[in-house]
Amino acid sequence: MKVSRIGIFSHVLFQETIGIFNEILSAKGTSSISYYLNPELYDFILKSTPKLPEQVHRVTLEEMKVDCLITIGGDGTILRAARSRPDIPILSINKGRKGFMTEIESDEIQKNLKSFFNNKFKLEKHQRVEAFLNGVSIGSAINEIVITSVDLLKPIEFKVLIDDMVTSGTLADGLIISTALGSTGHALSSGGPIVDPALGIIELSWINPINLAIRPVILAHFRRIAVRCATRVNLIKIVIDGQVSQDFTTPIELEFFLSDKTVSFYRSQKFMKRWRQHIHPEIRD
Repeated sequence: MKVSRIGIFSHVLFQETIGIFNEILSAKGTSSISYYLNPELYDFILKSTPKLPEQVHRVTLEEMKVDCLITIGGDGTILRAARSRPDIPILSINKGRKGFMTEIESDEIQKNLKSFFNNKFKLEKHQRVEAFLNGVSIGSAINEIVITSVDLLKPIEFKVLIDDMVTSGTLADGLIISTALGSTGHALSSGGPIVDPALGIIELSWINPINLAIRPVILAHFRRIAVRCATRVNLIKIVIDGQVSQDFTTPIELEFFLSDKTVSFYRSQKFMKRWRQHIHPEIRD
């Protein structure tokens, strides 16, 4: 792995962000690397640093031509970057809250960048989940697609079909269709399990179902998954990765598949170590 051009992307504009940026620039083995910062980050740093090094450039995320993209922030920052530029592998530094998807903690930058430039990181690829209406894609998600009501006080009548057979149904405030990677997102807060991100699965998790016996389900990627939605008068909303939404009238039937579209992340830690770090930080080796 040869890295000579690195993008740095962040909308988390705090004093600590400048400290993280300086740590990246001062890491060993980075003197010959060119850095490309999104305009918001570049302008913010420039306010407190009268002159930036010559190898630091100002460019939009969409125009970056880089070998790797370092994100500074939490999972939302990663999703925004990955959705805009899925072609660039991401190395993430946590400056958010939980940061389940992030790889490097802000107090371990130097050590981890040294390992990164010594080829100690692996590249992981993850598939998206894609939604279709009448055979036409309406979007794909890295984490999850959420079906909810535009009027949050009005539940939706759901029927879930697996391989063309109705397998479950209930009135509920919503349904979350997530990837394995997204199992630590909205699905987790709704009572879903944490899933090893290496698995090719789709997870269905409910939001406030009236049928209390209904539980989350994990399905193999080759299953044909369809969801029928009905309401009395209100619209439903399809929200993709918490960032893109569309409204639809009902009744409606949507299909979900794991997509060929992927995103890539540089990883050094094993999944279980990251999981323990966020869920059980008090546990040590």
